[in-house]
Amino acid sequence: MRGVGKTSLLADITSNLVKKDNWIIVYLAMTNDLLETLIQIIYREAGSKIKKALNTIDEVKETPEIVNLASIYQIMVLKEYPINIMMTGLPKNVSELQNNDVLTFLLRSGRIPLGPLDAFDIQFRYQKAFERANKKISEANLMRMTKLTKGYAYAFQDLGYYVWKHATDHITESDIDDILPLFKNDLYKNAYTKIISELSPTDQKFLMIMAKSDNDVVEISHIRKQMNKSSNYVSQYRQRLIDSQVIIEAGYGKVSFSLPFMKEFLLKAAEFYNIGE
Repeated sequence: MRGVGKTSLLADITSNLVKKDNWIIVYLAMTNDLLETLIQIIYREAGSKIKKALNTIDEVKETPEIVNLASIYQIMVLKEYPINIMMTGLPKNVSELQNNDVLTFLLRSGRIPLGPLDAFDIQFRYQKAFERANKKISEANLMRMTKLTKGYAYAFQDLGYYVWKHATDHITESDIDDILPLFKNDLYKNAYTKIISELSPTDQKFLMIMAKSDNDVVEISHIRKQMNKSSNYVSQYRQRLIDSQVIIEAGYGKVSFSLPFMKEFLLKAAEFYNIGE
């Protein structure tokens, strides 16, 4: 989903490859001249030395230009040209591209889902960052910060930034409390509004039923009753939202939100945007 670190992963991989003399890295934007740009850059950079090319495209979608580029890439692979392509995108957009009638070969390509960050790693990185700046923080507050992120990469980055900026040489519980409104505002404005807007009305209704529940872990039977739909119908949307990484399974027949403060956001957003009605 948005904010899990797709662009950072792309940058990290290419930054290592660009150090190698026998690689040309081509960054392509989602524009109408994808193929023309690719050819121009390879022609300009290749010179007389034979090199391997790695093309990267961020936030890919099923557009005519991407379909055309991918089709030509397939021909290049068949001719055994030294070229690779790496694309990042939202799960829905990637699936649509892979299932395009003329691009089914993409189904055989490697697909790496970016899930939540490891909790132990988050806590360790926070601790080391604060230690380097001689900022003291208790084990309890480190644990609280880790739990607040729920493994969401953007939340990990944003929360760490605000605590770092706000606190002095000793990070207290009140320091974390003070920056929570700023942290939530960034999540709502920069991530959640866009994430929810890209979901279907039925997806949104499913989430609103969860948000209005008294429990953080919600029974699928409760959602089915509120939607007044069959088990198969509700299961379809349950799986869609799990695939979109907005919710997670929380035991047999149960789900919960995967993102920090998503329940609170939905309840507020419902008043502003009539979400889930």
